[in-house]
Amino acid sequence: MKSNAERARERLTLTPAVEFTLEKDGFIGALYRPERDEYPGKAVIMFGGSDGIYDLTKLVAEQYVKRGMTVLALAYWNEPGLPDRFEKVPVDAVEKAALWLREHGYGKVGLWGISMGAELALLAGSLMPGLISCVTAVCPTNICGQGFVKKKGIMPLECSSFSWRGEELPWARLKFSRAAILRDSLREKGICLRSCYEDAVLHATEEAQIKVENISGPVLLLYPEHDGMWPSELSAERIRLRLKAKNFAHPCQCVSYQYASHMLVPVKSRSTVMFRVERKYPEQCWESDMDAFEKTLKFWKEAW
Repeated sequence: MKSNAERARERLTLTPAVEFTLEKDGFIGALYRPERDEYPGKAVIMFGGSDGIYDLTKLVAEQYVKRGMTVLALAYWNEPGLPDRFEKVPVDAVEKAALWLREHGYGKVGLWGISMGAELALLAGSLMPGLISCVTAVCPTNICGQGFVKKKGIMPLECSSFSWRGEELPWARLKFSRAAILRDSLREKGICLRSCYEDAVLHATEEAQIKVENISGPVLLLYPEHDGMWPSELSAERIRLRLKAKNFAHPCQCVSYQYASHMLVPVKSRSTVMFRVERKYPEQCWESDMDAFEKTLKFWKEAW
């Protein structure tokens, strides 16, 4: 049986204009340029989540490239030479990719990330004001979380998920409980980590909360009304309230969907069967995926 990565690779149709390697560039990535640039001077760095499937990131990137956006698909973990666990994963790769884009004529560099990639996007945007000028976070979290490794389930590590310039970032301790995860997953009829994250999302220390107010540009948050994987809807509300309290100077748009899962992307993947809502309402979920895609393109055109 083919893996998700193999299936994603078979569906790729575009050839990268530039490919980046750790040895030559200090990061792993693939730059895609559209035939007709509908967003001159803009480029988006795109990364996926904890599934670690780089080819799926590239497949999502292709959908935006076909609509006229320049996209640099970035691998930040789970590729040769990169961390194979969420243990102080360097945010620095995003900075290197963004600097390359700026040096090559892209005056505006934005980020798009989903799930753990949304955490990375918000962190990177907050750490690089002036370099990153737009963040799109799909199924976001408002905290920098505890590190973990996927090994016979999920095992917590006594460290931050991310680091910046050699120092681990302040992190919120999560409540990892195999019994709770099993209970909630049976209740959701799919993988569910909500019990691990809910307390941290609502009560994390100030140090562990992402300083989203430092982002120097508009922020778009996309998420299900009820996220079966982790509480992205609670996180989005916390982000919104924080930006309001900090008098954020840029647009912040929050878009939720009744019928959507943690895979809120404009590509069909067999991974969606992990979520009950996708199995029960496949057509409605696909409509939400495509609506989020269109709203993202519109946001990049009008708000950024």
